Amino acid sequence: MQIDQLFEFVYVLIDKKNVTAAEMAKRFGVSTRTIYRWIDALSVSGVPVYALRGRGGGIAISEKYALDKTVLSEEEKLAILSSVKALNSLSGNSATAVNANIKAAEKLSRLVQKDTDWLEVDFSPWSPEGQGVKQLFGLLRDSILKKRQVSFDYFSGSGNSEHRIVHPWKLVYRGQAWYLLGWCTSRKSERYFKLSRMVNVKETGRAANVTIQDTGAIPNMEDSPVIQAQSLIKIKAKVSAKMAFYLLDSFACSEIKTHKDGSLSVSFSAPDETWLIGMLLSFGPDLQIISPKNIRKKIIDMANQTVQVYK
Repeated sequence: MQIDQLFEFVYVLIDKKNVTAAEMAKRFGVSTRTIYRWIDALSVSGVPVYALRGRGGGIAISEKYALDKTVLSEEEKLAILSSVKALNSLSGNSATAVNANIKAAEKLSRLVQKDTDWLEVDFSPWSPEGQGVKQLFGLLRDSILKKRQVSFDYFSGSGNSEHRIVHPWKLVYRGQAWYLLGWCTSRKSERYFKLSRMVNVKETGRAANVTIQDTGAIPNMEDSPVIQAQSLIKIKAKVSAKMAFYLLDSFACSEIKTHKDGSLSVSFSAPDETWLIGMLLSFGPDLQIISPKNIRKKIIDMANQTVQVYK
């Protein structure tokens, strides 16, 4: 057997998983007896090729060998395994998708020497009402892989609702939120869409034939209207001990100083949008905004407006 035949023989086994001796004999222009001699020669050389005779049999190569021979370091295998586990948390209700991810994780786990159970990822919300994100994620994932357009109603930051049809490219996770990146047919441009603002999402059945390569776009989330609309302001505040955890969960705080009573003085950046005032006001007397003054005034105004509603 020539060296090039050896590599091709092994490659075919890795690619097709299982083939018959007759198929391999036809491919290489040799007899089936020669194929079985090649199997013996590879086995002696340490390549785990084996033949199963009878109905349903064939020639196969150990899956562990196929994966072990890929150029992956231990750290790279761990990274792939972590990604598979993360995707498994957002597989929707598709039993096929869940089983495929579980099997992939099991196979990779056997190849990694280090502890593989150190990480568990679940992006789904705690509330039962938020579990729909799994179904939405699954629908968008399938649309991207099948190259099918999607339609949905989208609520923008300005409060308007618009019907959009999009050629989906990829799903992006950033800043505690999922986004869909794709070509918007109404804007004639690439756009990011926040999944939580998308409703009535459907796969249209029409081909998604506008690709990133076609448009020449180099998507940058910083240039997205979703991000551009959120100009950040730096806020200094003092929060009570009992609500400190909630503020730390909600914002990336810095310059943290702990006082004797357990309260914290902190600084954090946040989007200068209407929802921010309502969120800060939800802390009630447990949060005092030190600066900037315009945020203090907006909180006072909203508090007064809220009081008027309940009079």
